[in-house]
Amino acid sequence: MASPEFAFVCACAGPFAPPDPDGDLDDATLAAIAHRHQVVPLVVEALKRHGRPIPPALAARHDPLAPLRAAREAIRLRTLLLADGIEPIFLKGSALAMLAYGALGRRQFSDIDLLVRPVDARRAAELLENAGYRARSDTGGNPADTNLAGATLANRVARLSPLAKDMEVRHADNGQIVELHWRMTDALRERPAQDREAVQWVDLAPGAAVPTLATDALFAYICNHGAAHMWARLRWLADVAALLAREPDGGDRLWHAAVARRQGRAAASAILLARRYFGTPVPPAFAAPVSLRLRVLVALSRRVIEAGGGTTELARTHWRGWAEMTGKLLVVSSPGDLGGWCVRLLFSASDAEAERSRFWFVLHPLQRIPRLLKRRRLRQDLRRTRERA
Repeated sequence: MASPEFAFVCACAGPFAPPDPDGDLDDATLAAIAHRHQVVPLVVEALKRHGRPIPPALAARHDPLAPLRAAREAIRLRTLLLADGIEPIFLKGSALAMLAYGALGRRQFSDIDLLVRPVDARRAAELLENAGYRARSDTGGNPADTNLAGATLANRVARLSPLAKDMEVRHADNGQIVELHWRMTDALRERPAQDREAVQWVDLAPGAAVPTLATDALFAYICNHGAAHMWARLRWLADVAALLAREPDGGDRLWHAAVARRQGRAAASAILLARRYFGTPVPPAFAAPVSLRLRVLVALSRRVIEAGGGTTELARTHWRGWAEMTGKLLVVSSPGDLGGWCVRLLFSASDAEAERSRFWFVLHPLQRIPRLLKRRRLRQDLRRTRERA
């Protein structure tokens, strides 16, 4: 049975005004759940609406200026890239906050996701580097990825692009994180979104707008992204519920658009989970596909969402990276998607940065899976040692 704190966080994240909770809530648990699921602004907003004090643990995790800083940087980066002939598309982030919630501050985010054409990826990386961005391994963000420490971002893109769809960089001074995407999915061959999807403009400030996907394409993308990560954060489900609630037809258009883009299973999981956790009405024309993979996806997503009563990060569970690989497998809908999944299984982004021998693509996968199993066994041994201590 869900705790009162988890139930209240779900009510805050949904599209309907949450009721004043009965009784007292544990401040530490409430803050941990809201932070873990990245819905802190919505919980703070609900508490203020009901005249309740903001717990110090929650206030410490609430940075109302972070979305504003990210939006300002998104505007700057678009200007920077456009001056060199590159028109990026902004995914999620500030554009989604305005479309789904009508305000930047209601959606918790701090990073920037920008999508460019594959042919522009290296040039975009050069511009980001000139603007102060560095690979996370060069700024202390991920010590594991040190194979190309000091390499230019353009060279990293050249290494990563055959095996990955994006690269994360961090500003050396202010810590702003940007994910540079050259593909939207892990599919081996993907037609650039700029050539197949409509684009809409979203005002982030007076006279400053950024392009993002049309709402139907954005909805399908969010569903694919969330399902591939087992809906590990309620924030992604909240985005889905908010977009559905703003549709005059109850979400039928978005549901049909997701099915047309072969994202029916991912969208169905989002709709079913949003109904369970938020009470979001399903689109009138919605009919859940009869699918074993859908049932497994929903069941596993519930376990991930509710892990530790909603307080435990996926990275701290024994599922870890295996959950994402399972989620991606459950939503594949084409041979290209399956091929991309196989590549992700056999190679990782850090592998892509490793020095490659002539037979690297043949020999490396034979070593990778045993290494993954060995690493998993070592983590289990370490956990048992800590439990005995």
